[in-house]
Amino acid sequence: MAVDRLVAVISAGKAIRVFLLLLAMLAVPGPADAIDFYEIEVYSIETAAPGHLTLELHSNTVSTATGESARAALNPYQIHETLEATYGVLPFLEVGQYLATARLNNGQYEYAGARTKVHFAVPQSEGWPIEIGGNLQIDYMRRAAESNPLSFEVRPILESDLGRFTLIGNFPFSKPFSGPETHKGVQFLPSGEIAYRVFDWMTPAIEYYSDMGPLSSLPGVQRQQQFIVPALNFDFLPQLELNLGVGVGITRTSNGLFLKSIIGWTF
Repeated sequence: MAVDRLVAVISAGKAIRVFLLLLAMLAVPGPADAIDFYEIEVYSIETAAPGHLTLELHSNTVSTATGESARAALNPYQIHETLEATYGVLPFLEVGQYLATARLNNGQYEYAGARTKVHFAVPQSEGWPIEIGGNLQIDYMRRAAESNPLSFEVRPILESDLGRFTLIGNFPFSKPFSGPETHKGVQFLPSGEIAYRVFDWMTPAIEYYSDMGPLSSLPGVQRQQQFIVPALNFDFLPQLELNLGVGVGITRTSNGLFLKSIIGWTF
């Protein structure tokens, strides 16, 4: 038993190093837009149970931004509140609708737009060392709230459980269809998470979010948006979801802090 536990610990350590290396490799060097402050979340392959409705409130705000490029990209003191409704259709498929609001630079709290998603797991991958899922999403936002109001996103999802560790990688590709970024083509916004279940009711995590810019001409690392987010996930009740985190920018363009929270309830 002791040998088995030692092997499991060594395997988990190797997997974590590989995951961190992949994230570092993605941070290749040429400015990028900001990350999505209407929804700061790493998607897992888990979907809502069939016939069940989940409501989530995403609350995100930038508290500080240091430097001209960071202030221009992060828009400090904007507040973003997004209501998400998700319904389980099949054991591996859910559909969702978002209603986004924000307090914008003009100081007014306004409706910002909407989004629709189809989130799924690949059931054939259940039991594989790395399970596979995905998310398809269309955004139709107001121009006052989003510089590229109409866009479509394809998000492959990879997930692996190693004992108490869970490793998740999201690899979204987003194509704007209106706005100033339309001509630049597909944009790459990878994110990820390493979580460790300490107790049944609490799971600390390190999350990562980025906007690396258009694939046709990736900006240099210091002109990309990249954040490390220490976070806590609480499972006080089976129906309750609670995620709290503080994002720390690690590049010149993302040199600031943001606060994030997700509160959800499944009916």
